[in-house]
Amino acid sequence: MQGEHGEIGLVEQADPAKSEEGPEPAAGSLVVVTVEDGDPEFAKAIEEQLSVVTAWWKAGPEPGEGFVQTILRAPEERHDVERFLHSSGIRDAAEDEALVLYVTSHGAVGTSSRHFLLLPGTDTDRLLATGMPTNEVVVAALDSRARHVLVIVNACEAEGIDVELRGLARDLVRPGSSGRALNVVATTGTRSPVLGREFAVVLRMAFEWFQDAAGIARPYLSISEFIQALEQATDRLNDERDLSLPGPRTVLQGRLGTPIPTLPNPGYRPKPQVVTEAREEVAATPEELEYWLDRASGRASRDDPGWYFSGRQELNRRLTSFVKGPAGVLIVTGTAASGKSAVLARAVTLSDSAFRASPRYAEAVSQAPADTVPDEGSIHVAVSARNRGPLSLIEAIGARLGGERDRAQPAADALRQWQEGLRTFFTTRQQGTVTVVVDGLDESPEAGACIRDVLVPLAGYAGGPGTADRISVPAQAADSTSAEPSSGHSGLRLLIGVRSTSPGTPVASAATGVPGLVQELRLVFPAAQVVRTDGGGVQADIAAYVTALLAGAPWGTDPKEIASAAERVARHAGRSFLDARLAAEQLRRSDGVTLLRDQLWLSRLARGTVGLFEQDLNQVGDDGLNREEALALLRATAFGLGRGMPWAQVWPAVASALLQARIDHADEKIRRLLEGRLAGYLTHDIEDDHVVYRPAHEQLGVMLRQWPQPPQETRKALDEPG
Repeated sequence: MQGEHGEIGLVEQADPAKSEEGPEPAAGSLVVVTVEDGDPEFAKAIEEQLSVVTAWWKAGPEPGEGFVQTILRAPEERHDVERFLHSSGIRDAAEDEALVLYVTSHGAVGTSSRHFLLLPGTDTDRLLATGMPTNEVVVAALDSRARHVLVIVNACEAEGIDVELRGLARDLVRPGSSGRALNVVATTGTRSPVLGREFAVVLRMAFEWFQDAAGIARPYLSISEFIQALEQATDRLNDERDLSLPGPRTVLQGRLGTPIPTLPNPGYRPKPQVVTEAREEVAATPEELEYWLDRASGRASRDDPGWYFSGRQELNRRLTSFVKGPAGVLIVTGTAASGKSAVLARAVTLSDSAFRASPRYAEAVSQAPADTVPDEGSIHVAVSARNRGPLSLIEAIGARLGGERDRAQPAADALRQWQEGLRTFFTTRQQGTVTVVVDGLDESPEAGACIRDVLVPLAGYAGGPGTADRISVPAQAADSTSAEPSSGHSGLRLLIGVRSTSPGTPVASAATGVPGLVQELRLVFPAAQVVRTDGGGVQADIAAYVTALLAGAPWGTDPKEIASAAERVARHAGRSFLDARLAAEQLRRSDGVTLLRDQLWLSRLARGTVGLFEQDLNQVGDDGLNREEALALLRATAFGLGRGMPWAQVWPAVASALLQARIDHADEKIRRLLEGRLAGYLTHDIEDDHVVYRPAHEQLGVMLRQWPQPPQETRKALDEPG
């Protein structure tokens, strides 16, 4: 459907730029009918509605994107509306065109139960002759060829279209039309006046809610999500203004829970695809990469690719050497926050072909030390064991490798199906050695079962010929350069990231819930190599890391001053990159020289994560937040299951329960939290098409779940190295 120019004051194209042949086809069309009554206040209310409607169903940046906007302004007579329906082409909307019709006007229901739009020339005693039957406008959209149609009627007694529309809807059913999604929304009930500015407010509240708090990560919404947001906004408006508006309702609905192209999601932001999906769970996030490439910190000069690419060289060499070598097992371990996941993420990211092909990162890759850069494609699959049991973990590995379940096994035993399917994959594949990374084994609620039912068989199947359930892991010759497995079978390099716990400190073991995992792995994989991220040289690595973080700080004009500050932080941070980052961020935000002389701050730094968190928590008033409410909001994320805590109604509800008091205007306070000094304590992910939030490190999660903090002796035990 193409919108067209009409007489001045009647029809207008929101984007007037078009060629003589007409505008390019768009993904959708927005058709708006506005009927004024001569009251300047009502005219202003219509303008407020239009500002939201045209922002929600906006024109796209390129031809064929977004919505062509065609608007009828201030018709005087019924003929003006009828002519618009013809000239706009609404009845001829194409099958694959998302069609949205928005109507706002005064209205009335006649004694025949038929609804009419009241035009300036309407005689209420002669509605049939001088009013505009509302359903003639509605049906013009519904009876088009478009598969997806959304109609919103904002008029007095808009619900009155229901009776007639139900009868007309029978004529909308055509052969082959079963897949159509036709939705009609009425904003007012019987004997209710049109919602002028009120509906503009409701629509804007819903629009803003979808932009962040709803957390929906797909491009389109469902009609049920749309109506729910309008209802919530109506309730909020009723509370704020002491009103009793009933809220909008659907008078015709189709595909209630299915996302539809007539409802674009205002909060949708396409996720940058830095690496391929098979490696995405463990690879560095776009935010982490941009942090090092864009900010002043980590970019001391144009020739410096950033600490992320150039730091921790010895560890990175070990991993690079392993993924270039023969089949085998490598365990990457260390105490909490010592950088296990970061080291694995760097290797996974640098091995990815999509990442390597990106001009954005080419310079950083080329300038990183060559012996710390894995070969392109050398890591095939990388998954996280976080909150996964054995079935979920083996399915994630198998699906990303391109394997299939063995359907010959009992259907009720999906784990066995995947075990046998992966056996087939490795014993029939003739294309060299496969590398699989499994990070966060200690964050699995069934870590022992994951070792027994996934990792042991997986490593065994890659070990050589034979069909036994247990095949010994191949010996790993450090001086071997051949990457080809023996006996013609595909080999496996298995990298496992797991936190170690301190022997003899039961409190530390209890905090992870997985005591002795490293020892268990070494028992079942006696030939495995072990790399520790908290060994010798870690303090120098942390000092280099802090130096990169402080580069560009306003007070850091003297390199010697920066180096001195970094060394001091490194001495206090022990083996924790997390504590080093938190300390560096506090130094960047203030006068670092003065802060380093503050004995109270130094004592908090000595207490590690807890002390640094208390420092930030005591200053949240600068972000416009109440300390106890901010703490409750942060703590709530530590209790989320799966990948994290969704925002929507869940995050505020959990935080209020922890606080044992309602948090008023919780969405606004969450926005401030995510924009303020406490944002660094959180990370986000996507689960079930929703953005979810969780502590940026499991050590933060443990701390927040245990708040208020245990006595000093217990804290020391928690922080002891393992």
